[in-house]
Amino acid sequence: MANSTALIVTHAGAPFRLESINRTPLQAREVLVRLKATGVCHTDNAVRTGKLPGAFPLVLGHEGAGVVEEVGSAVKSVKIGDHVLLSYAFCRTCGTCKQGKPYACVEMERRNFSCSRPDGSCPLQWEGLDVHGCFFGQSSFANPAIVQESSCVPVDPSLPLEILAPLGCGIQTGSGTVFNIIKPVENDTRSLVVFGLGGVGCAAIMAASYLAKQNPGVLDVIIAVDLKAERLELARQLGATHSINGQEHQSDLIEEIRRITGGVGADAAVDCTGALSIINDMIVALAPCGRAVTVGAPPLTSKMSIEVFPFINGCKSYRGSHQGDSVARKFLPFLADLYQKGEFPIDQMERSYPVGAVNEAVQDMLDGKVIKPVLIW
Repeated sequence: MANSTALIVTHAGAPFRLESINRTPLQAREVLVRLKATGVCHTDNAVRTGKLPGAFPLVLGHEGAGVVEEVGSAVKSVKIGDHVLLSYAFCRTCGTCKQGKPYACVEMERRNFSCSRPDGSCPLQWEGLDVHGCFFGQSSFANPAIVQESSCVPVDPSLPLEILAPLGCGIQTGSGTVFNIIKPVENDTRSLVVFGLGGVGCAAIMAASYLAKQNPGVLDVIIAVDLKAERLELARQLGATHSINGQEHQSDLIEEIRRITGGVGADAAVDCTGALSIINDMIVALAPCGRAVTVGAPPLTSKMSIEVFPFINGCKSYRGSHQGDSVARKFLPFLADLYQKGEFPIDQMERSYPVGAVNEAVQDMLDGKVIKPVLIW
């Protein structure tokens, strides 16, 4: 077997450890990618700590970017030498995939969260043990990484992969929610609230700011809500017109949103926290005919309740979204182009770390010292 360098989690709650591991031969629809960089996401840490289910020992990572080194016998969409961003995996054959909605693939959970290949096998081995992988079809905390073909998005080789690596999940999710679901231009959206300013929330702010600049009269009000003053300041730099510190407005958050929006509430809102209290406040704070979307992940057993009568009479709508309803093969090159044009400054929220400093990177992310850590291989 050939070797890869990988960040292994031996059991739930264990730190990442850098090890040399064995990888099994490529299957027909798999690609070997030599990584340049991998973004670190809160979802990686949630699985590592056991807050989300995982199978151990395990290699995580789902925001990779690199160059194709080898392809399986049935791979058609990428070739050796292609530069690729890595995103979620999907089956291609279910009804929603055939409708052009791979982000809602019927097999989404199995192909992205089962920690195994589609056939149930493990792609990696270490010290005589099977090592679970194929996380989001990539497990890009291993280098080279065995990647599902559907997770690969070819991009222009001139693009800086070390900066664009995080596009494949959190940034796609936040910006996609604005571009693909809120659709501010089409829906004449004048005001938007974004709750939670991690990578997902900051991406939503950047997308909203871009659309506001391109379309006068749209999104005149972009409200950022978070508990940390530093993140609120960054959101202002990224294009938020107003900011609300949730620590200072614990008892009057809804009233503050209504005050900023002239008493009517927000036309649209995005929850990036997954906190049930925030979800309820978000819905209440909507203007009549307002639309709310949750993309933050609550605990798996969470259930929410709303006051149905005002929800109905207000003609409000609420939905969830995976990956911001983004078709990665189309959307990631679009975001990369915006970055190249200076319209989507994701580098302002990133900090690079050597792979061996992964545990420091995770802690800095949890402490709020950095929005988006990026590991450089």
